[in-house]
Amino acid sequence: MVVESSRVVESSRVPAELAEAFVRVAHRIVWCTLVTVDRRGRPRSRVVHPIWERTPDGLTGRLFTRPTPLKLAHLTASPYVSCSYWDPQHEVAVAECHAEFEDDEETRKHLWDLFAATPEPLGYDPKILGGEDHRDPKITVLRLTPWRLSTGGEAWRAA
Repeated sequence: MVVESSRVVESSRVPAELAEAFVRVAHRIVWCTLVTVDRRGRPRSRVVHPIWERTPDGLTGRLFTRPTPLKLAHLTASPYVSCSYWDPQHEVAVAECHAEFEDDEETRKHLWDLFAATPEPLGYDPKILGGEDHRDPKITVLRLTPWRLSTGGEAWRAA
């Protein structure tokens, strides 16, 4: 069942057209501002480089990140983040997500290979992160599962 209210579609899955539009904008802009919230509810932003993949459940973003004590504390206090893309032409794409670390071998290798195989500027040589391969203990994978997406004046949120 799909319910529309104020141009926000509520459904169990991201509408395919909106997912495609979001990925088009996000992958063109590449870098996004990711905001976490501390235990007192105060926001903290940083710039990150996710890559988004369509999945049977909708859409998943992943990025390599350093699991700093501050980031770990924020995501422990609240596992929700906001990812905002913006460019000088004022094209915007926003993903409100549940975030969790995915540190298994298979996911790390998949993301390493995906970034390496994707053309620049979205793709890059992951060795710039400092390690020789996906097993680098100084980095981990952060998985982003949207519960709300918006771009191009359209929006979706999980029912």
